[in-house]
Parts: sequence; C-alpha cells; structure tokens
Amino acid sequence: MKSNQNEAAPPKWMDRVLECFCAPHLLEEVKGDLHERFHLRAKRIGASKARKYYLREVFSFARPYIMRRNVSNNTLKIAMFKNYFKIAYRNLINKKVYSGINIVGLSIGITCCMLIFQYVAFEKSFDSFHEHETDIYRVLPGFGRGDEKVEFKGAYTPQSMAPAFKEAVPEILHITRVHTDNVIVSDAAHPDKVFEEDEVLYADPDFLKMFTFPLKSGNIRQALLPGTALLSEAAALKYFGEDNPVGKTMAVTGQVQQDYRVVGVFSGVPDNSHLQFEILLSMDNLLKGQGYANEPEGGWSWNNFGTYIQLHPDANRELTEQKLTKVLLEHRGEALQHQGYRSGIKVQPLKDIHLNAEITGALNEAMGSSRTVYFFTIIGLVTFLIALINYINLSTARALNRAREVGVRKVIGAQKTQLVVQFLCDAALTNFIALVLALAATAWLIPYVNNIADTHLSTALWLHPDFWLVFLVTLLVSTLLSGLYPAFILSSFKPVTVLKGRLSSFSSQQWLRKGLVVLQFAASIVLITGTVIIYNQLDYMRGRDLGLDIEKVLTIEGPRNLQEGIDRANATASFLNELRKIPGIEQAASSHSLPGQRFNWNGASIRKATDDPANALRGVATYVDTSFAKLYGLELLAGKGFEDITISTAEDAPWPVIINENLVKSLDFEGPSTAINEMLDIGGYEAQVIGVYKDFNWTSAHQEQQNVVLGPSSTGRHLSLKVSTSDLPATVDKIESLYNQFFPANVFNYGFVDQIFDRQYRNDIRFAKLFGLFAGLAIFIACLGLFGLASFTSQQRKKEIGVRKVLGASVGSVVKLLNIDFIKLVIIGFVVAVPVAWYIMDQWLADFAYRIEIGTGVFLLAGLAALFIAILTVSGLSIKAAISNPVDSLREE
Repeated sequence: MKSNQNEAAPPKWMDRVLECFCAPHLLEEVKGDLHERFHLRAKRIGASKARKYYLREVFSFARPYIMRRNVSNNTLKIAMFKNYFKIAYRNLINKKVYSGINIVGLSIGITCCMLIFQYVAFEKSFDSFHEHETDIYRVLPGFGRGDEKVEFKGAYTPQSMAPAFKEAVPEILHITRVHTDNVIVSDAAHPDKVFEEDEVLYADPDFLKMFTFPLKSGNIRQALLPGTALLSEAAALKYFGEDNPVGKTMAVTGQVQQDYRVVGVFSGVPDNSHLQFEILLSMDNLLKGQGYANEPEGGWSWNNFGTYIQLHPDANRELTEQKLTKVLLEHRGEALQHQGYRSGIKVQPLKDIHLNAEITGALNEAMGSSRTVYFFTIIGLVTFLIALINYINLSTARALNRAREVGVRKVIGAQKTQLVVQFLCDAALTNFIALVLALAATAWLIPYVNNIADTHLSTALWLHPDFWLVFLVTLLVSTLLSGLYPAFILSSFKPVTVLKGRLSSFSSQQWLRKGLVVLQFAASIVLITGTVIIYNQLDYMRGRDLGLDIEKVLTIEGPRNLQEGIDRANATASFLNELRKIPGIEQAASSHSLPGQRFNWNGASIRKATDDPANALRGVATYVDTSFAKLYGLELLAGKGFEDITISTAEDAPWPVIINENLVKSLDFEGPSTAINEMLDIGGYEAQVIGVYKDFNWTSAHQEQQNVVLGPSSTGRHLSLKVSTSDLPATVDKIESLYNQFFPANVFNYGFVDQIFDRQYRNDIRFAKLFGLFAGLAIFIACLGLFGLASFTSQQRKKEIGVRKVLGASVGSVVKLLNIDFIKLVIIGFVVAVPVAWYIMDQWLADFAYRIEIGTGVFLLAGLAALFIAILTVSGLSIKAAISNPVDSLREE
C-alpha cells in the first residue's frame, strides 16, 4: 500500500519548482488543487502519465518568468498590450454568437444615439452660422390687461417701430424689418414662363449687414435699395436658366406689383436658418405700395412685420429693453391704454428663436420645439444605457466560460489589475467594432430618417473636429461603462474556487444583473407607453370634431396678376360662378384665410362699446364671403349670416360681424340671442353683431378656443371648393382649364384644406415617427439583454434541470420554472415604469389645449406587451434547456 501511495504522488522536486514560481500567497491553494487533480488523473490514466500533466502545469508558472528575462520594460508593455488585444480578438472569434449579439446590440444603440444627437445638434445649431449671432435679437412686444402679467407671445411689430427705435436708442448698431410674401414671378423676355414663389422676404438694407448671407455674385452696395432684388442660386437657375441673372429685370406681383432689377445672387439659405427665403426684395417698395403707404396712425396700427436689432457688443440688454419700451409707449401708449392694454418690449436672442415655437412670428420660419429636443435627448441616453446594460448582461452570462481562464491566470501570477485591463481591452475592441458599424449604419439611415421625419440631417457634421472628439469620448465612455463591471466581477474570482467549478460568490451577484434587466424592462414599458400615448393623442387631434367640415374641400389661390382695368372682385365672383357650373363641384366660396392658417387679425382688442377699455378681451378675426359658412358647415346659433343681409359701403356704417359662442361667453352676454345687434369696439372700429356661430376650431389642438370675429368680404385670396371624389382628376383638370382661361398670367396651384390643417401637426407627426422608430430599436436592444440573462440562467441551472428531469419533471414544468423568474422581473419593471411613464407623458400632453386622458388601459397594454416580448425572447432558450439530455449536464459532476 505504501509503495502504491508513493507511486500515486508527484515527485517532491516538482513541488519545489512550483514553490519557486508560484505566488507565495497562492501557493497552498494551488498546490492542494494541483495535487487533487493529479490523484484524479492517476486513477484514470495512471501515475506516470499524470506526472507528465503535473510537470506541464508546474512549468506553466515558470514560462512567464523565463519570457520576461532580458526583456526591457517598454518592450514587455507593448507585448502585453498586443497580447491583450490578441486574446480579445480570439474571444470574439471563438464565441461568435455572443460576440455578434454584443456587437449588434451596441452598434444599434450607438446608431440610435448618433441619429438622435445629430438631430439634437442640428436643432441647436440654428442661426449659429451668422457672424454676429450673439449680438442679434428679435423684438417681442408684450401685452397684458389689468392685473395680468405682460406676456411676450408674438413677434409681430408695426412698420414704424424700427425707424423710431433706430433714432432713439444708441445701443442699436443695425436694425431691419422683414416681411414675407407669396408672389408671381415673370420675365418680360419670356412671357410664357410664370412662376409662383412662396419664400419671398422684404427687408431693409441693414439686413445683409446683420445676417451672414454672402453674395456669390453682384454688388452688395446696391442690395436692397429700392427696385432691386437678390436671388438664391436655385431661384436664379429656375428663373433665368444658365444665363447670368445680374442686371436682368423680373416682374414680381405680390402685395406690390413691380419690376425689380437683379443685383446679386447668394448661396442657398442653410437648412439651419429660421429665416427661409429664395428672393430678397427692398422693404422700401413694400412700404410705398398701396397696402402700407396709407396705413392709419402713422404706421403703428398694423403689426405685420418682424423686427430684428443688432446691439453694440458692450450694450446692456436690460437697459436697452427699458429704452425700447419707453419709445413704444411714447408712440402707442395712449392708444394701447384706450384699448385696455399694458405693454412692454423684450428682445429675444437669435439662437433662442428656433426652439421657441410657442412665440409666433410673422415670417416663413422653420420652427422647432425645445420639448421635442429634450425628449429625444432622454431617449438617446436611455437607448445608450440599454445597449450598455445589454453588453454587461451578455458579458456576465459568459462568466462561467471565462471563470477557469481567470483562475489559471491568477495561479500563474496574474494581478487583478492585469485582468481588469484584459477585460477592458475586450470591451474596447467590441465597442470599437460597434462604433465603426454604427457610423456606417448612421450614414445609410440618414436619408431614410430625413424622409420619414422631414428633417435635414447630413454627414457634413462628421467633417468637424468636434465630431471625432465626441467619437473618441464615446468610445472611451462606452468601454468603461460596459467593461468595468464585468472586469471587476470576473477578476475577483478565487482561483481554487473557480477551478473546482464552484461560483457561489458569482451567483450572489445575480441581484445586480436582475436589477439591470428590471431597468431595461422599465425603460421598455415607458417607451411602449409613450409611443401608444403619442399616437393616441395624434389620432385624437386629427379626428376630433372641429365644428368645421374640411373634408373634400379643395382650395386654390385667387389671382395675383390681372390685366389693367379688370376689377379683382368682379373677376373672382365671375370665376366662382363658372366653377359652380362644373359637375363635381358642389359649393364654392372665398376667404382671406383658411382653417389651419393664421387669422388675418391676431390679438385684436374686443369689448362692448360701452365697456371700459381696460376690460377689453383679446381676439382674432378673418374675412369671408356669403358662401363660406354653408360650405364649411358652420352652425348659426342666433341672428343672421352674411348671405341674409345687404352690406352697406358707407364709411360711417357699423361693421357687421358674426362672432363665435366663446366670445359671447367672454363678453358676459346671457346667451347667443342677447348678443344680436349689440355694438362692439374691435381694435378701435365700431362693429355690430348680426349673428353667432357655434364654436369651431380654426387652429390646432395646441391652441385653446379663441374669441373669433368673422367680417364680410366680397372676395378673398383663397378660393374653397366642395368637390365630389367620384372623378376627382377630371374635376381638377376642368378647374385648371377654367382658371387658365380667366387668369392666364397666374400659376394654378391647388391643395386640400384637411392637408393644410394637418400641417399644423408637422412637428407632432415628426416627433411621433421618430419616437416610435427609436423606441422600437431600444426595445429590440433590451430583448438582446434579456437573452443574455436567460442564457446565463439556463447555463447556471443546467445541472438543476438535469436532476429535475431525472426525477421525472416534464418539459412544460421546466419551461415554467425558468420563465417564472422573468415574469417576476416584468412585474417589478412594470411597477417601476408606471409612475415614471405617467409623469413624463403628462408633461408632454400639457402642451395641448385639447388632449386625451391617460387611462389605466395604456399601462396594462404596455405591461402585457413587455411580458409577451420577454416570454417570446426567453422561451426558446427555456425550451432548449428543458429538452436537453440530462446525461450531458450531469456527467460533468
């Protein structure tokens, strides 16, 4: 027996070799573990073969020492880092499925973040290209009544404000008025070419001194002088082809009909400019035209202009606002007081204009939303966090496979720092590959995102050095966030424990991994809830009863160019009469504005003629013909419509108006019938109520019900046609033919009023599409993280499943056992997500005057969806583990 025991023991000289190279604090554990393994091998393959294995394991401790001899520290460090990345590469290659899931999850997460943050960067970059951007401000008049706070909600200013400010306020370096127009452009040399241009801007000469829109050709000294025009490159190509447009003349018919000489061509206006225009015309010509030359009250009564100022760099903004307010009150204080207003002036920094859509302007402004930017920033961060959690879960799921690797490395002397660096190198390589793939995916997806969400993203941002700085910072941050936890957990394993296959200490960390998955579930439920609520609100807004019938209403622009001697009102009336004869046209009407557009008169002061001016209300007004109410289905509650009265043209006759039900209540009339024949003061004009319409919504659901006044008009700029859809193309062809017959020098364009109304929801629709897209991708990434935990769980419980199957457990019971843990995580995630989702979406809905209520059904739907996604994700792994052969899992014991 003694002889046999000696034969079954390793030679003592081998133990002495081990003592020379093994770390002293690990010697006893390592020696005991190696002896145990030697005895097991000796029983299976004999003592002599077992000694060979033992010797090989002993000299594995000596190899690093031998390799380090006579090698410089720098060379050793380089070799170490090369080895780190070589091992990281081998780990990627050897575990293709896990590596692929890691890389795909991270790349999708980073792609979402890049798209979102590129969108955010674009939205925040508006007007930053102007050289004097920090000194340019938009003027905001504010109004309030009685004890009300003066509110600055609009950027509408009168024409005489700018010269008065320039003269009285020395802090102003430059000032310009701007006014938008829709015009007809023609060329006398080519009378067959007629164009309609929506993006036309009248401006003062200081405009080009303030804003950076450099000319590519032409003379800037002549720019914006009377009778001159500037064209964008696109407009010049459209109107004059390849010919040089400078010096040529074009006829422009809009609010002013005049010939303009082209004196310059500028590059196209950047997409990130809140001012969008293709043609710049002289403000002097507009002010001398018929519309504004005879404006009452010295040009202070009509607030149809936008005013921008450039202050001296050392000017005090608050002091300047006080001086501007003083000038306003000197010119308009008495009139405003008579109307019951208190007023003041604020100046809005140029960089703040785009993302403040609640402040309305009088121009073709490309408006965004700070709320949208905020929500997308949150989604981007959440998506990135979910992707990192996904990586952590998948890394820890592989811990069992790498635990023995860690044990062997520690046995041969590897320090914890070296192990941490190794795992961080693994994370760095994975993140780098994911980032490269994300760059390619982002470049590929940008056109699709632009098309879906009506944005203007591009890869031009990638040429900026800051982009690559952010790229490197993202790589570093994602590497640290995704790699540190797995690195420290895996590097903390005790070598003897892991070499024996026992990971109880690692299993005790499951609460953290499960907590991360709960966080993923909670984020997913919040995103699902948000998506459902956003689309429900969008459907509600677009489907609610407006009190207006805008279905099947086709609209065309009234004539702009008329031959000399032709009366516009008579020509339009004759055209409408001929339209009514066309089969397929049920009704025809004209108006000065359309549902979904701004009113003609915003912020009008309205009161009973006998009331104190201080009690005046704020309202809106537009002008319609006698057929408008019938075509749009307005319901008359009391009095008469315009079709039932004869409108007097006497200057001293009171203005007949029809008001809405809301204004009746606001003016404290007892009911609609009591308001009939009452006299009102509307902006200083005497008016008489002849009728009351039931409330209708002219504007979007963001806007509360307004006090609306409708005035009579014989002809309007917009023509509305109620059409049959049975043969719509043929009807449109007939309308166009008749239009060209009546108004040959005009451009025929048509649209549908319901589409015009829906344009108000352009930002909301864009937000819904992008939110749904990124929410779907984030949920997909969360599923990958869930797959990681499911894989880890099934691997951890492999032997337990084998024992249960040996004892007679069915496949169904095993699947239920594995799935019940994830159902618990879903429930916990649901409990966490509900209050968060409710708070966030309630804040989003606060921006709407007409909104849905957040019911419990939305949360239940989101919870069930998350549960279904979770079960679908883990069931495949659960079934695979349940049907596996128990012999394969138990023989490792």
